[in-house]
Amino acid sequence: MTKLLKILFALGFSSFALTQAQSIQANWQCTSAIVEYTHVAREFESPQDSANGSYSVTASWPSSAAAAAGMGYTHTLKEYAIGDTVIVNLVPLINETLLAMAGVSMNVDLNDDGTFTINEGSTYPTTEADNCSTFATVPGVSEAGTWTGGTGFTHPDDPLRYSMGWGISLSSVFAQFNAADLANGQLGVDYGPGTDMENWGMVTLGYSDEAHTMPTDLEIYWEANDGAASGLGDEDDDGLLDDYFGVPLSPADTVTLVNMENYLAYVHEDTMLWYMLGWTGAEESFQFPILGGTGNPINPEDPNSFSVNPITGDTTASGTVVTNNGYLFDPAAADGIPFSGDEPLAPTGYFFTYNYLEAAQVFPMVLDSAMAAGDDLETALTTAAHMVAFIYVDETTAGAIGSSVGSSLYSDYVDCAGAGGGDACNDIFQAGPTMALIGVQQACQYECGVDDSGWDFDPEYQTGRLIMEVDNSCIPDMTTQRVNTFWTNTASTELDESAPIAEKFELMGNFPNPFNPETKIRFSTEKDSQVKVTIYSILGEKVNVIQNSALNAGTYDITWRGLDANGNKVPSGVYFYEVNSDNRIAKGKMLLLK
Repeated sequence: MTKLLKILFALGFSSFALTQAQSIQANWQCTSAIVEYTHVAREFESPQDSANGSYSVTASWPSSAAAAAGMGYTHTLKEYAIGDTVIVNLVPLINETLLAMAGVSMNVDLNDDGTFTINEGSTYPTTEADNCSTFATVPGVSEAGTWTGGTGFTHPDDPLRYSMGWGISLSSVFAQFNAADLANGQLGVDYGPGTDMENWGMVTLGYSDEAHTMPTDLEIYWEANDGAASGLGDEDDDGLLDDYFGVPLSPADTVTLVNMENYLAYVHEDTMLWYMLGWTGAEESFQFPILGGTGNPINPEDPNSFSVNPITGDTTASGTVVTNNGYLFDPAAADGIPFSGDEPLAPTGYFFTYNYLEAAQVFPMVLDSAMAAGDDLETALTTAAHMVAFIYVDETTAGAIGSSVGSSLYSDYVDCAGAGGGDACNDIFQAGPTMALIGVQQACQYECGVDDSGWDFDPEYQTGRLIMEVDNSCIPDMTTQRVNTFWTNTASTELDESAPIAEKFELMGNFPNPFNPETKIRFSTEKDSQVKVTIYSILGEKVNVIQNSALNAGTYDITWRGLDANGNKVPSGVYFYEVNSDNRIAKGKMLLLK
């Protein structure tokens, strides 16, 4: 199943222009974008869902293809319920360097009459899915359309900044979102998640004049959810959501084995267990991580135990990875306490090995056959345990193990049924393979080869740790995208991409000088910083602030068109300019001649 491209950078169309005093008209270059995608499991809707959809993340041995053909084993790693968040993906393209590394370039003309053009050469990332794998792609985008604006306000602490609702209507490729009422509405009540306007947007503009006629920088934010209102998530346009999120990888870690081995060697009360297990102290190295491993325990006092995402502030345990192949290893089981005695994989070194797989297949097969042949439950349980034990020991010993395991399981089942456990009591039989293998180990004092956890699967001897391949799972998906983009007016702030890498904060003067009607003030900054460029008269009076926004490291030309803060032309004369970059100040002088 292949999903059509879903453009996640949604500059779409509207048939309504905004009548407003604030100008947005300029050629805008995107300088950074922070995009968050939240993928939530949804109900089956489309025929594609029924054919390919699943709420399980699984792994198979010896491979996904073999298991799908009925020649392998599939294990469920995680189950999702409808409404569960599958994953939150953050794409923090926080500067022009990261944009370029991602192959992203977006240049747009916005006009005050409500029209816009995404110019040729623009690109932006989207997702494509094929065979239940979701991957990123960066297609070219170019289109012309219209936009609509809502009510807004001038910032009380900065007369040069203005925020207003901003919306885009549906096109053939872009999402639809509405202009929020920022002046009279309330987030979470009138617009936002759970409201009648879940798909909404806004812009914040910076100006060089208080009349808001000369925009310098722009921030666009929107939220859009899959559905008819946004036009996303419906490949066939039949009104049924058919989008999915492909999960070909699983969380895992590379530290659980080391941590558990150290725990056994130095902390666990049974000092002999370390010596008994096949994998502890083994010479053969582990080639793959542990599927589902959660990483090191986070200790706030130990910075090596975690990392902090600089964008979100999220804390992640060290040692975590994502993988397509790995081991199943469970030393804690249901109670969460390592090596406490309730672990199904205990007899095979707490690894899912071929020996355990064999026992787990033989026991239920024999149990079902015996019951079908007319045996009573206790006899059938005894026979099933007997056949597992007989793989390793002689008939007499296997019979004794079978009798002990069958009697114990039957007694537990009777107690459960007597307490009204119903069908859930059948779960008791899942302990049969483990009990039979433990019986073998006890009977031959760990010398019967039950524990095959010391090596990876060996096809010649049919023993060893199984290396599981994570299957491609198609999870029916409802995506919410939250996008924050930042733009610079190329007419007033130009990044000189051909200039050498900036190594310091430096003012290079203005050109031309003298000038009429405009001049460019050139400077460089070696780091991302808040940059403010202020024009003063010869008497020291503030004339205008022509730049006041965050800029990435680089060399810039800031244009002044000889206007004051109200958009009026200033008279001829000498003017001073001040460039402030994170409180580092440089000053220059220029002459306007008319």
